[in-house]
Amino acid sequence: MKLMDSPEAKDKLVHGITMFYDNVMEQKDLRHFFFGMKIETLVKDIQLYQDFVMPKPDRYYREPMSQTAPSALQIKVPQFDELQIVLQNNIRAAGYLKSQVPMIAAKLLELFEESRAQLADENIKVWKPHEVTSQLVCDLYNASRTDARLEKNGDVYGSRGFMYPFWTRVSTDTKTLVFIGQGFPVGIETPKERVEAFCKQVNEKITHQLFQVRESPKGPVLFARHTISYASGVPTRMLMRAAKQFATTFEAAMNMDTDKLLVNLIR
Repeated sequence: MKLMDSPEAKDKLVHGITMFYDNVMEQKDLRHFFFGMKIETLVKDIQLYQDFVMPKPDRYYREPMSQTAPSALQIKVPQFDELQIVLQNNIRAAGYLKSQVPMIAAKLLELFEESRAQLADENIKVWKPHEVTSQLVCDLYNASRTDARLEKNGDVYGSRGFMYPFWTRVSTDTKTLVFIGQGFPVGIETPKERVEAFCKQVNEKITHQLFQVRESPKGPVLFARHTISYASGVPTRMLMRAAKQFATTFEAAMNMDTDKLLVNLIR
């Protein structure tokens, strides 16, 4: 869900964020979380980078959240746990449904952590939209303890260092990044109906990412994609985190293939 998809939604969210910011700044054990930051910066960064927050499994929102800021900026675990409680209470007080609160809180905390990290950066770690190219994405992957190569069609193929190999497509005309995962059949004779039945099982279990089956010259392929707008720029930390989360989700789907209908590249 978009956090600010209308003026009304923005006003509602800003109200909740403002309550949270004020409450944090009033507590001496927590106020350092927003040291040197203004509410206007937090709101602006949510609008710019919310597309880079990947959807998570339902269980993620039922458990204590992890810090995503660089280790040097992370606060003590009890303090971060307290932040989560304060944030969820303020979001609820802003008028959101109880069922919406955990997801919204998780998204906001990840974006707040990125805002904090950008404030501490000595070198800019956000690409401007006109700078983004497939080569730049490939170079980022390779500089981040993962292996990647540029394919002939311009897609970036990420392999080692990711939980499962996948492609990243840079569409400069639409200003989007597209993650693409594919599970190829063990043979052209693999029945499409069996792969479709397997895909249905995957979608029932992995509800935060849509999987589909498509035809190919090699037979039916398990297929997933996730699109991110970079019209407002690319925060590189969030891009790497999103790429790794997409690969991890696709690995979870491939590991469900107990009948070995598909070629698992990491078995």
